[in-house]
Amino acid sequence: MKKVLGLCLALVGLLALAGVCQAAEIKIALDSPPDMEKSGTYVWAKTFGDHLKANGMAVKEFPRDALGAEEEKLDQVSQGLLEVSMSDLAKAGQLEGSIFGFNLPYIFDSMEHMDRTLQKTDLFKKVNDGTTKKGVRVLSLVAVGGFGGLSTTKKPVSTPEDLKGLRIRAMDKSQAQYLEAWGAGTVIVPWAEIYNALQTGIADGYLNAAVVPLLFKHTEVLKFYSDLRFAAPLRVAICSEDWYKKLKPDQKKIVDDAAAKATAANRAWQVQIDKTGLEDLEKAGTKITRNTAEQRALFAKLARTVYEKIVSREVAEAFVKASDANR
Repeated sequence: MKKVLGLCLALVGLLALAGVCQAAEIKIALDSPPDMEKSGTYVWAKTFGDHLKANGMAVKEFPRDALGAEEEKLDQVSQGLLEVSMSDLAKAGQLEGSIFGFNLPYIFDSMEHMDRTLQKTDLFKKVNDGTTKKGVRVLSLVAVGGFGGLSTTKKPVSTPEDLKGLRIRAMDKSQAQYLEAWGAGTVIVPWAEIYNALQTGIADGYLNAAVVPLLFKHTEVLKFYSDLRFAAPLRVAICSEDWYKKLKPDQKKIVDDAAAKATAANRAWQVQIDKTGLEDLEKAGTKITRNTAEQRALFAKLARTVYEKIVSREVAEAFVKASDANR
């Protein structure tokens, strides 16, 4: 009897432990205010988390920078300490350089063009082949707005000639390459310091989607926006490969389905914000330059001269070929 009782108690203990493991919280590190109207990454994160919750998985969102800056979040994900993070594409590029191909200016004409290329090639698989070896899985390329333009504090920009004398914030050395090809001076400034850099004149502007100055209240210092439509501003949704590999098959399916659902929601949001971003920015008092196709072609021609400084020749050729084949 005692033996049976002991077995029962042991079974209860195991079931309780299983319940604790099942209920372990999945941490999602956010990178923006939790705004479903203006933040594309939050649309992704919220949709992803809601799908996990609906399927019995516990989720907790952490505010931007609550778990550290970009470098710290990447380290935590790679070590299995943080399950999911909305992160900087450039940081993922430290693990696998081919991901920078998605950020090449004027490589894609639209998000639909990019997604079509993703579906019909192995470019995304090659990224994960590299990052997963270092503990990080890229779940999705996440749009943060319409195709990007240039916000400035001092003057409007219609052609590359107008960039002379301006110092534009670059997020990394890769972005600095094509800004300099356009004729701008550059300064690399972390995003957390960008408002102060604009306010003090360390930087005269930055490249991003029209919605970004609104989301981060930078319209107080940024007075001009040029609609260059040079690329889709992208972030990445990443997860711990160690965590992902330990999921049971049914849990892995839930996570994969959540990522697909979140990406679809992000793309629907992107279509809408691409239509309204310029209008909302104009309402906030920003002067909009609606660059012509001919003016954009000047930027595109110069940008293509530095592709092989941003990525290897092999990667540049692969992206150009894949892009051209899927137009």
